Amino acid sequence: MLAEHITLTQRNPITGHSRRRTRVDIRYAAVDDVVFRVTDFRSGFQPVRVELADEHLTAAGLHAWRQSWYRNFCGDMDTFEAAVTWMADNFLSQESAEVLTLHEQVVETWQMLEVDPARLAAPFRVVELHNDHYLAIANDPRPLLWEYDNLVWEDGTPRLGGSAILAEASRHSPSLDGADYTGWVVSSEGGRSYSDVIKRKPDALACLRTTAAANLSTASGSR
Repeated sequence: MLAEHITLTQRNPITGHSRRRTRVDIRYAAVDDVVFRVTDFRSGFQPVRVELADEHLTAAGLHAWRQSWYRNFCGDMDTFEAAVTWMADNFLSQESAEVLTLHEQVVETWQMLEVDPARLAAPFRVVELHNDHYLAIANDPRPLLWEYDNLVWEDGTPRLGGSAILAEASRHSPSLDGADYTGWVVSSEGGRSYSDVIKRKPDALACLRTTAAANLSTASGSR
């Protein structure tokens, strides 16, 4: 995700709540399948802190996260703008297989933490990657991620087999990607299921939400 496609908001996209404090400025950003909390302490002695959001977790989930080494995979910046650049360029860096693997392990560890359903604003959130691409991501992805339990990293760490992404909506056209049509397509199940071409963006986003809700219900009902 490019920096210009990352939007900082005062409202946590998972919980729907804002953390208003007089001495700090807290913002949130949905970046692909994770949510960051960015804290400006408004002090020249403390940097702008970038970390994965944890307000949606249970007490047990929060304890597990605070005890995890992966919680330290965060950044200290000078400004909000620098924080956005860090999220776009550094956290999702693919300069080496080692860095990419570390990123995936951090994401998987965060996604498997115990979520408090009472703290979720909705079953899923819609993330705008850019004007032509949207994702619907489960706010509690654990039922989906447990789909496979026999995968491991090379170091023996258990690896998840599912995906937190419930559905995607993307726009296609001859000028955009060489397609022989112009319109939106909603896909799910890792690209194994596609909708017909949808002309209007509002209709495509409505289809995205309907498809995400159906996939979430299927996943929850099969566990």
